[in-house]
Amino acid sequence: MAHPLHCSGCMRQAERILSEGAAGLPDAELLRVVLGGRDELLACRLLSRGLPSLRRAGPGELLLESGMSATLAARVMAALELGRRVALAPAAERRRLLRARDVAAVLWARLAHLPHEEFWTVLMNSRLQEIRCVQIARGGLTQCSVSPREAFAPAIVHRAPAVAFVHNHPSGDSAPSGEDQRLQLLLDEAGHALGVRVVDHLVLAEGGLHSAVEGASPPPDPVSLVPREGVG
Repeated sequence: MAHPLHCSGCMRQAERILSEGAAGLPDAELLRVVLGGRDELLACRLLSRGLPSLRRAGPGELLLESGMSATLAARVMAALELGRRVALAPAAERRRLLRARDVAAVLWARLAHLPHEEFWTVLMNSRLQEIRCVQIARGGLTQCSVSPREAFAPAIVHRAPAVAFVHNHPSGDSAPSGEDQRLQLLLDEAGHALGVRVVDHLVLAEGGLHSAVEGASPPPDPVSLVPREGVG
């Protein structure tokens, strides 16, 4: 029987992506969306050997999976090819995040006005061009617990040589707390040990932003805010 695309599971996935963006979803959930909300076990089986193996899979290999039709196999191959083309897009099209305000502009629309705290890692290449943004944690009104291991995990997975960390203060005051400062020291030490450059750690709030490198400054110019898939 065909899987109804309007089922409750599909609707929940769609609502979550539209409200929170796609960046926070695990690989299996993203693949389920591509598959039209199909059985989670199918997505897990396809990912069991890792994303690189899935990327190399041909139509014959995909069709060997139980529950995989020719239409679904074509969807998966089309999504993988689109991702490959995006990854190979000219580097000149990627923004260089040279200043605190450049980094802030990436996540301002997503974070500055939230009623709860979120912590994100911004991955960059060696030229400080944005690769992607990854949500690490979501907390409450005044706290969002993060460990260096969690914060650097995306950089290790994607082999990013540089990162910036960004979180928000729902209070509207971007001044870093004592806990923020302690975490920054731990992140700097971890980055040094891992060989990953920590470019900055930003705190965003309605009243402005605070950079560990540049200090406090007003909100970024609205013209500089560029919406991104899974971010804004």
